[in-house]
Amino acid sequence: MSSKNLSTVANEVIESYGITAINVINTYRFGGERIVGFVDERFASAVNRGGSMLRSELRTNLIDTQQRLSGLYVKGLHFGTERAETAVGVVVDLAAKGVEMAAANAERFEPSERSLEVFNRVALPAANVVSQVVSRIEKGSSDLVRRVSGKDMPAKAVATRKLDSVTRDAAVTRKRVVKSTTKKVSKAVAKTATKTSNVARRVARKATATAKAA
Repeated sequence: MSSKNLSTVANEVIESYGITAINVINTYRFGGERIVGFVDERFASAVNRGGSMLRSELRTNLIDTQQRLSGLYVKGLHFGTERAETAVGVVVDLAAKGVEMAAANAERFEPSERSLEVFNRVALPAANVVSQVVSRIEKGSSDLVRRVSGKDMPAKAVATRKLDSVTRDAAVTRKRVVKSTTKKVSKAVAKTATKTSNVARRVARKATATAKAA
């Protein structure tokens, strides 16, 4: 076995956790939307039942106002869940990057192939057990999304597409931040090096002048 086997399992676990998180977020979103739809229907029904006591224009205004309020709630619901999905993307991206770096370092610095093989033989079965448990949790979250949404939907496919999207966005942002930070650090280091070099030259000139005067 190679360290790649272990890192592959780790990445599968990370992806499963990400899909589960997106499913939980979708459950909240779909559940909120269904509740809003239910409230709108009941409100409109109650207003129409009292139609004999209310003018037609007033009934229309009441229903329109309720629907506008519901629309604002749904917009806030979408905004909040989108930010939560973005946070999941950031976590998944960083976790996957960490696994990638750990695997690369293990292959590069491992002093003994034998010890690496032993480590994989001990750790991989446990990692597989964790992966199976996480997969069952993921499946349960997919079933929950379908029940709450009230639709026979491919919950895992929906969550996977969203997870891929937010993870790609997070990776792009991470690379841009790293590049910008590296550039700033390089400039700072170059500036410091220039100052140090100038000071050293001044000291050397002063020392030369002193020696000549002596």
